[in-house]
Amino acid sequence: MYHNFCMMKKQSVLFRVFLAVAAILAMACNDDVTYSRNWQDRLSFSADTVAFDTVFTGMQSATVPVKVYNRNSNALKFDVRLAGGASSLFYLNTDGQTGFSASGLEIRDNDSLYCFVSVRFNAADADAPVLAEDSIVFTLQSGVVQSIKLLAYGQDVIVLKGSVFCSDTVLDARRPYLIYDSLSVARGAFLTLAPGTELCFHDGAVLRVAGRISARGTVTEPIVMHGDRRDNMLPGVPFDLASGRWGGVLLDSCSYDNVFEYCHIYGGKWGIKADTASLAGQKASVSNCVIHNVSGNGLELDNCRMTIDNSQITNAGNYCVSLLGGDNVFSFCTIANYYPWATHKEALYLTNLCDSNVFPMQNAGFQYCIVTGASDDEISGSVVDSLEGYTMDRLANYWIRNSFVMSPDTLNPRMKDNVYENKESEGYSFRNFCHVAKGDFRYDFRLDSVSMARAVVTDAAAIAKYPYDLLGNARNGEKADAGCYQSE
Repeated sequence: MYHNFCMMKKQSVLFRVFLAVAAILAMACNDDVTYSRNWQDRLSFSADTVAFDTVFTGMQSATVPVKVYNRNSNALKFDVRLAGGASSLFYLNTDGQTGFSASGLEIRDNDSLYCFVSVRFNAADADAPVLAEDSIVFTLQSGVVQSIKLLAYGQDVIVLKGSVFCSDTVLDARRPYLIYDSLSVARGAFLTLAPGTELCFHDGAVLRVAGRISARGTVTEPIVMHGDRRDNMLPGVPFDLASGRWGGVLLDSCSYDNVFEYCHIYGGKWGIKADTASLAGQKASVSNCVIHNVSGNGLELDNCRMTIDNSQITNAGNYCVSLLGGDNVFSFCTIANYYPWATHKEALYLTNLCDSNVFPMQNAGFQYCIVTGASDDEISGSVVDSLEGYTMDRLANYWIRNSFVMSPDTLNPRMKDNVYENKESEGYSFRNFCHVAKGDFRYDFRLDSVSMARAVVTDAAAIAKYPYDLLGNARNGEKADAGCYQSE
């Protein structure tokens, strides 16, 4: 009895499974899809043009998605192809079908699918970028033909892998340099970068100088040092706006008499880092430069002697400017920290201590500068004022004068003739500037019309010494703006 009951139960379960499968098959058989042949039923696209940023030759571009919609009440069936066919430089992946074409694609009513596009350029032996154009052609069963335009520029590059320059070398600006495994200038060697030179560093690569470098750009042909990614990390946000994508510039302790003029250095882990050196020699001069958007320190100077003028040093995950001892003077610089990628520290850090060792701060001067940021006090540090064997002017000689400063330390005798940020001012903090990351990770540190940093400088000799700002605009008249940009 028990055995018969179990057998009957198993048969009953199997019968129900059979009926369920049969029902599903019947529904599938009856689900005949009718594809529209009405010429008015068309596809819609998330973009009518797909444009790639400049792609280095020999490298696959990032993949760009395009969404294809059927906003009609009927299903659509269609084929896809590249107009250029097999000779096209572009490549498709449409609903899992890869290559130069895809057939028999369908989208039910009010549904969608993705078409992914990439491009790869072969070396063209050309200095100027080469334009590639094509289109994705969609042919519907109705005979309607629709298309999406494709545009991309390919750029030949000079690839440097773990290069060490042991003799005097000149890099020209004919083509960008793609740098893997760092670029080193050996002790005794002299590297010259011509105006307009572009150095593109792969992840983690650095420019290490044990010898000497002269990087002299111009206002119209700046020297650019940044990462090698050309695609977007977010919609509308290219990797070129991100930080920490390469190392930075490292000046070894044995390196002196370096020159950086009209250089744009951004997107690294740091900007320029100068190792401890003898103050008897000039470590470097930095003039008319932009150091921006780094995950560590923008300008890190350890017990060395440098001059920095007419430069923008902005947005650092650590400090924009970090000084350990030394002899450094900043003139007409904009030092501002609104780093967007994580919590960050102040714009300016001053100290003469490191691991309980004292490094005399013989001179740390800021004149005609802007020092500001997102906090109420953008100056920090730990400075020893007295030590046996040292006078104060040789141990802790720091000063900020004739500048625009975000700090409550208005009674500090080392800070004279400054204009201080005022919370009641219409141009307080980021509102001093034309554009500070209003949701797009882009920055314009020229002064807004309401900024209190305008007309701060009344020193005629200083205006005469620095007659032009970072953009080549003239500083004229009896008053000039603080920072590296002069208002029109």
